Amino acid sequence: MGICDWNRNAIIETMENNTSSGLNLTTGIDLAFALVVFISFFSAFSSSPVTSLFLIMLIVILGIAYIANGIYGFSYIRKVNSSFIKGFYFFSQFLIGGLIIYFGRGAGFSPLILLPVVAHTVIVLDDNWSLLANLGILLTFTISLWAFSHDFFQIWKAFPVFFAGQVFILIFTQMTVTEQKARKKLEKLAEELSIANKQLSEYAEQVHELAVAQERNRFAREIHDGLGHYLTTINMQIKAAEALLHSEPQKAGEMLEKAKKLTSEALVEVRDSVYALRKDMTELSDLTSRVNELAEGARVPGRAINVNLMGDSYELSPQTYITIYRAAQETINNAQKYSQADLIELTLDYRNPDQFVFCASDNGIGVEELKTGYGLIGIQERVRLLNGEVLIENRPGAGFSVIIKLPVTKQ
Repeated sequence: MGICDWNRNAIIETMENNTSSGLNLTTGIDLAFALVVFISFFSAFSSSPVTSLFLIMLIVILGIAYIANGIYGFSYIRKVNSSFIKGFYFFSQFLIGGLIIYFGRGAGFSPLILLPVVAHTVIVLDDNWSLLANLGILLTFTISLWAFSHDFFQIWKAFPVFFAGQVFILIFTQMTVTEQKARKKLEKLAEELSIANKQLSEYAEQVHELAVAQERNRFAREIHDGLGHYLTTINMQIKAAEALLHSEPQKAGEMLEKAKKLTSEALVEVRDSVYALRKDMTELSDLTSRVNELAEGARVPGRAINVNLMGDSYELSPQTYITIYRAAQETINNAQKYSQADLIELTLDYRNPDQFVFCASDNGIGVEELKTGYGLIGIQERVRLLNGEVLIENRPGAGFSVIIKLPVTKQ
């Protein structure tokens, strides 16, 4: 079972428990409300000094109204957010309850009929209004007893029992409401956790797709910049040998021998590219020597390739090294295929210790409209990953140049 499945199951279980808890709380309050009213009525009628049939019927009607309002009215005010309706509900309950106590002349447990309303105040009112409503309950209790007895001692005798019951219900209901709120908060947190896990899963998938795309691009660059260079150079050597085959067979043989040598180097380059895809290059030969080897392998009759070194060379990071090396390969390939140049200049500029500059230029025909091919895109991607800069200068009819500026990472 995955973490997302576990959290989903936990949320479902939490919601079920919370729903069950909420149902039990509401049902329990309604049952307690009705039970207290019936007990109050039973005790009142069993010892009631009221003998008038009219008063008995009036008390029964008031009791029915009290229960109906306490169950259905309370259910309604829990759904609305109107202070006026809530205030009217409690006022009507105080009035009906007070009248029942008054007409029943406080017989039996009839004064306790007001206690269920205490729980209602905790559930639907905030703390301040709940305290104010409970003061209203105490006042209703006192006024109702005083109205028919005018006996302070009787009020004083009943007050401790009523007040203790009121405090008990306040505390018990507050604990239950607090627990229900905690469950709802837990449910909300569980939902947020589920959403966060889902987003995390989506982000992980996006990161995976990005990593795959980056590795795919890296693989494509290695093939294009490495093997592509050698195939292009070998093709140029074979074409040169073919042109000299009859007029200068010895020179043509040299060209074919160079093409054969380049084929062997291409095989080594393929192995190096595979190694580079598996692991960053850490042991590298001198960059100037490697660029000179590239230039030597690409030279053909009628086209000179010069490598210029400016300043004293220093150690470059493996990433910078491979970026410049691949850029040299690509610019030589492009110049051979498209420029019709007879001179290609490769410059390695070490004069600035904080910034390395590579420049590749030719005196060819340039291009009428610059279209960035896959090779130049590969160069730009490599340079961008190193926070560098690529400048392309196109001079139609007068040549083409690529300038790369890379910050030097201290080893």
